[in-house]
Amino acid sequence: MPILVIQHSNSSDTGLIGEALLRHGLRCRTIRLADGDKIPADLDGIDGILSMGGSASATDDSLPWIADEIALLAAASAAQIPVLGVCLGAQLLARALGGTVARMESASVGPCRVDMTVAGRDDPMFRGLPWYATWPAWHQDEITTLPPEARLLAKSEACGVEAFAHGVFAYGVQFHPEWTATRIVELCDDPADHLDPGADYGGIKAAVRDDAEAIERMGSRFAENVASYLVPVERVNAGVPKDIHH
Repeated sequence: MPILVIQHSNSSDTGLIGEALLRHGLRCRTIRLADGDKIPADLDGIDGILSMGGSASATDDSLPWIADEIALLAAASAAQIPVLGVCLGAQLLARALGGTVARMESASVGPCRVDMTVAGRDDPMFRGLPWYATWPAWHQDEITTLPPEARLLAKSEACGVEAFAHGVFAYGVQFHPEWTATRIVELCDDPADHLDPGADYGGIKAAVRDDAEAIERMGSRFAENVASYLVPVERVNAGVPKDIHH
Protein backbone atom coordinates (compact mmCIF):
# COMPACT_ATOMS: atom_id res chain seq x y z
CA MET A 1 0.00 0.00 0.00
CA PRO A 2 1.33 3.51 -0.77
CA ILE A 3 1.96 6.57 1.33
CA LEU A 4 -0.33 9.37 0.13
CA VAL A 5 1.56 12.60 -0.62
CA ILE A 6 -0.58 15.73 -0.73
CA GLN A 7 1.26 18.31 -2.81
CA HIS A 8 -0.39 21.71 -2.50
CA SER A 9 1.71 23.31 -5.22
CA ASN A 10 3.92 21.83 -7.90
CA SER A 11 7.03 23.17 -6.16
CA SER A 12 6.26 21.69 -2.72
CA ASP A 13 7.50 18.15 -3.21
CA THR A 14 8.77 15.72 -0.57
CA GLY A 15 12.47 16.44 -1.16
CA LEU A 16 14.77 14.60 1.25
CA ILE A 17 11.83 12.88 2.95
CA GLY A 18 10.64 11.34 -0.31
CA GLU A 19 14.15 10.14 -1.09
CA ALA A 20 14.35 8.39 2.29
CA LEU A 21 10.98 6.70 1.81
CA LEU A 22 12.12 5.28 -1.52
CA ARG A 23 15.39 4.04 -0.01
CA HIS A 24 13.37 2.20 2.63
CA GLY A 25 11.25 0.43 0.03
CA LEU A 26 8.10 2.50 0.54
CA ARG A 27 5.82 3.52 -2.30
CA CYS A 28 4.25 6.98 -2.60
CA ARG A 29 1.13 8.09 -4.43
CA THR A 30 1.20 11.83 -5.08
CA ILE A 31 -1.85 14.00 -5.64
CA ARG A 32 -1.15 17.46 -7.03
CA LEU A 33 -3.87 19.92 -6.11
CA ALA A 34 -2.47 22.56 -8.47
CA ASP A 35 -3.09 20.14 -11.34
CA GLY A 36 -6.70 19.58 -10.34
CA ASP A 37 -6.26 16.33 -8.40
CA LYS A 38 -8.82 15.76 -5.65
CA ILE A 39 -8.40 14.84 -2.00
CA PRO A 40 -9.44 11.17 -1.58
CA ALA A 41 -12.93 10.69 -0.19
CA ASP A 42 -11.82 7.93 2.17
CA LEU A 43 -8.78 6.11 3.54
CA ASP A 44 -8.95 3.07 1.27
CA GLY A 45 -5.47 2.09 0.11
CA ILE A 46 -3.75 4.71 2.30
CA ASP A 47 -1.12 3.54 4.79
CA GLY A 48 0.26 6.96 5.65
CA ILE A 49 -0.08 10.61 4.66
CA LEU A 50 2.50 13.30 3.99
CA SER A 51 0.88 16.73 3.73
CA MET A 52 3.46 19.13 2.34
CA GLY A 53 3.90 22.91 2.17
CA GLY A 54 2.43 25.45 -0.19
CA SER A 55 1.58 29.11 -0.65
CA ALA A 56 -2.10 28.81 0.32
CA SER A 57 -3.30 29.81 3.77
CA ALA A 58 -4.54 27.03 6.02
CA THR A 59 -7.26 29.44 7.17
CA ASP A 60 -8.65 30.10 3.67
CA ASP A 61 -11.85 28.07 3.83
CA SER A 62 -12.89 29.42 0.44
CA LEU A 63 -10.45 26.99 -1.16
CA PRO A 64 -12.48 23.92 -2.17
CA TRP A 65 -9.95 21.35 -0.94
CA ILE A 66 -9.31 22.75 2.56
CA ALA A 67 -12.33 21.13 4.23
CA ASP A 68 -11.71 17.83 2.43
CA GLU A 69 -8.08 17.66 3.52
CA ILE A 70 -8.86 18.60 7.11
CA ALA A 71 -11.47 15.82 7.22
CA LEU A 72 -9.04 13.29 5.72
CA LEU A 73 -6.28 14.19 8.19
CA ALA A 74 -8.72 13.95 11.10
CA ALA A 75 -9.94 10.54 9.93
CA ALA A 76 -6.39 9.26 9.42
CA SER A 77 -5.36 10.36 12.90
CA ALA A 78 -8.43 8.71 14.42
CA ALA A 79 -7.53 5.50 12.58
CA GLN A 80 -3.92 5.72 13.80
CA ILE A 81 -2.65 5.97 10.24
CA PRO A 82 0.70 7.82 10.27
CA VAL A 83 0.47 11.48 9.29
CA LEU A 84 3.26 14.01 8.84
CA GLY A 85 2.38 17.61 8.07
CA VAL A 86 5.08 20.02 6.90
CA CYS A 87 4.55 23.81 7.06
CA LEU A 88 1.08 24.28 5.51
CA GLY A 89 0.50 20.56 6.10
CA ALA A 90 1.32 20.99 9.81
CA GLN A 91 -1.15 23.86 10.07
CA LEU A 92 -3.89 21.82 8.40
CA LEU A 93 -3.15 18.89 10.70
CA ALA A 94 -3.41 21.18 13.71
CA ARG A 95 -6.80 22.42 12.53
CA ALA A 96 -7.93 18.85 11.86
CA LEU A 97 -7.15 17.91 15.46
CA GLY A 98 -8.78 20.96 17.05
CA GLY A 99 -5.99 23.56 17.03
CA THR A 100 -6.02 27.05 15.55
CA VAL A 101 -3.96 28.85 12.90
CA ALA A 102 -3.55 32.59 12.25
CA ARG A 103 -1.45 35.04 10.22
CA MET A 104 1.83 36.09 11.82
CA GLU A 105 2.74 39.72 12.39
CA SER A 106 5.74 39.19 10.12
CA ALA A 107 6.71 36.22 7.97
CA SER A 108 9.41 33.77 9.04
CA VAL A 109 11.72 33.46 6.05
CA GLY A 110 15.14 31.83 5.80
CA PRO A 111 17.31 30.17 8.46
CA CYS A 112 15.53 29.95 11.80
CA ARG A 113 16.92 28.90 15.19
CA VAL A 114 14.64 26.10 16.46
CA ASP A 115 14.82 24.84 20.05
CA MET A 116 13.58 21.40 21.06
CA THR A 117 11.42 21.18 24.16
CA VAL A 118 12.06 18.47 26.74
CA ALA A 119 9.39 16.38 25.01
CA GLY A 120 11.03 16.98 21.63
CA ARG A 121 14.47 15.92 22.87
CA ASP A 122 13.03 12.57 23.90
CA ASP A 123 10.85 12.00 20.83
CA PRO A 124 11.93 9.33 18.31
CA MET A 125 11.19 11.64 15.39
CA PHE A 126 14.07 13.88 16.47
CA ARG A 127 16.58 11.25 17.54
CA GLY A 128 20.11 12.02 16.42
CA LEU A 129 19.29 15.70 15.90
CA PRO A 130 20.64 18.67 17.88
CA TRP A 131 18.46 20.19 20.58
CA TYR A 132 19.20 23.66 19.22
CA ALA A 133 19.63 23.98 15.48
CA THR A 134 19.02 26.23 12.49
CA TRP A 135 16.35 24.94 10.10
CA PRO A 136 14.88 26.47 6.92
CA ALA A 137 11.61 28.39 7.46
CA TRP A 138 9.26 29.91 4.89
CA HIS A 139 5.79 30.78 6.18
CA GLN A 140 3.49 33.64 7.12
CA ASP A 141 0.84 31.69 9.06
CA GLU A 142 1.46 29.84 12.32
CA ILE A 143 -0.22 27.45 14.72
CA THR A 144 -1.50 29.67 17.52
CA THR A 145 -3.20 27.01 19.67
CA LEU A 146 -2.13 23.38 19.82
CA PRO A 147 -4.78 20.68 19.47
CA PRO A 148 -6.03 19.18 22.76
CA GLU A 149 -3.58 16.59 24.12
CA ALA A 150 -0.90 17.55 21.58
CA ARG A 151 2.73 17.69 22.71
CA LEU A 152 4.88 20.70 21.86
CA LEU A 153 8.18 19.38 20.49
CA ALA A 154 9.94 22.52 19.25
CA LYS A 155 9.60 26.29 19.22
CA SER A 156 11.47 29.35 17.99
CA GLU A 157 11.62 33.04 18.72
CA ALA A 158 9.58 33.69 15.57
CA CYS A 159 7.06 30.92 16.07
CA GLY A 160 5.66 29.38 19.25
CA VAL A 161 4.96 26.01 17.58
CA GLU A 162 7.73 24.68 15.34
CA ALA A 163 6.86 21.01 15.86
CA PHE A 164 4.16 19.04 17.63
CA ALA A 165 2.90 15.50 18.02
CA HIS A 166 -0.55 14.12 18.72
CA GLY A 167 -0.72 10.56 19.93
CA VAL A 168 1.83 8.21 18.39
CA PHE A 169 1.31 8.64 14.67
CA ALA A 170 0.52 12.33 13.98
CA TYR A 171 3.33 14.88 13.65
CA GLY A 172 3.56 18.42 12.37
CA VAL A 173 6.68 20.48 11.66
CA GLN A 174 6.45 24.16 10.76
CA PHE A 175 9.99 24.35 9.34
CA HIS A 176 11.19 22.52 6.22
CA PRO A 177 13.40 19.50 6.98
CA GLU A 178 12.87 18.25 3.42
CA TRP A 179 14.71 21.19 1.81
CA THR A 180 18.32 21.40 0.71
CA ALA A 181 20.27 24.65 0.37
CA THR A 182 19.71 24.45 -3.40
CA ARG A 183 15.94 24.52 -2.89
CA ILE A 184 16.16 27.55 -0.59
CA VAL A 185 18.32 29.43 -3.10
CA GLU A 186 15.67 28.74 -5.77
CA LEU A 187 13.03 30.32 -3.55
CA CYS A 188 15.24 33.34 -2.94
CA ASP A 189 15.72 33.79 -6.69
CA ASP A 190 11.97 33.77 -7.46
CA PRO A 191 10.15 36.99 -6.50
CA ALA A 192 6.87 35.08 -6.50
CA ASP A 193 8.11 33.24 -3.40
CA HIS A 194 9.12 36.36 -1.48
CA LEU A 195 6.74 36.29 1.52
CA ASP A 196 8.57 39.22 3.11
CA PRO A 197 9.45 41.92 0.55
CA GLY A 198 11.86 43.48 3.05
CA ALA A 199 13.88 40.31 3.67
CA ASP A 200 17.53 40.16 2.66
CA TYR A 201 17.25 37.34 0.14
CA GLY A 202 20.86 37.77 -0.95
CA GLY A 203 21.95 37.32 2.65
CA ILE A 204 19.72 34.26 3.04
CA LYS A 205 21.30 32.69 -0.05
CA ALA A 206 24.80 33.29 1.29
CA ALA A 207 23.90 31.89 4.71
CA VAL A 208 22.37 28.66 3.41
CA ARG A 209 25.23 28.09 0.99
CA ASP A 210 27.63 28.33 3.94
CA ASP A 211 25.50 25.85 5.92
CA ALA A 212 24.55 23.60 3.00
CA GLU A 213 26.20 20.50 4.45
CA ALA A 214 24.53 20.90 7.86
CA ILE A 215 21.13 21.61 6.30
CA GLU A 216 21.26 18.44 4.21
CA ARG A 217 22.73 16.32 7.00
CA MET A 218 20.02 17.28 9.49
CA GLY A 219 17.27 17.02 6.89
CA SER A 220 18.46 13.58 5.83
CA ARG A 221 18.51 12.42 9.44
CA PHE A 222 14.98 13.67 10.03
CA ALA A 223 13.89 11.96 6.80
CA GLU A 224 15.44 8.68 7.97
CA ASN A 225 13.48 9.00 11.22
CA VAL A 226 10.26 9.47 9.25
CA ALA A 227 10.95 6.38 7.17
CA SER A 228 12.17 4.16 10.00
CA TYR A 229 9.86 5.27 12.84
CA LEU A 230 6.70 6.96 11.55
CA VAL A 231 6.04 4.89 8.43
CA PRO A 232 8.35 1.85 8.63
CA VAL A 233 7.91 -0.62 5.79
CA GLU A 234 7.17 -3.41 8.27
CA ARG A 235 4.10 -1.59 9.58
CA VAL A 236 2.90 -0.57 6.13
CA ASN A 237 3.21 -4.12 4.84
CA ALA A 238 1.27 -5.40 7.84
CA GLY A 239 -1.63 -3.08 7.00
CA VAL A 240 -3.72 -0.83 9.23
CA PRO A 241 -7.48 -0.44 9.72
CA LYS A 242 -9.33 1.20 6.84
CA ASP A 243 -12.85 1.29 8.26
CA ILE A 244 -12.96 5.00 9.16
CA HIS A 245 -14.27 7.20 6.36
CA HIS A 246 -15.37 10.82 6.23
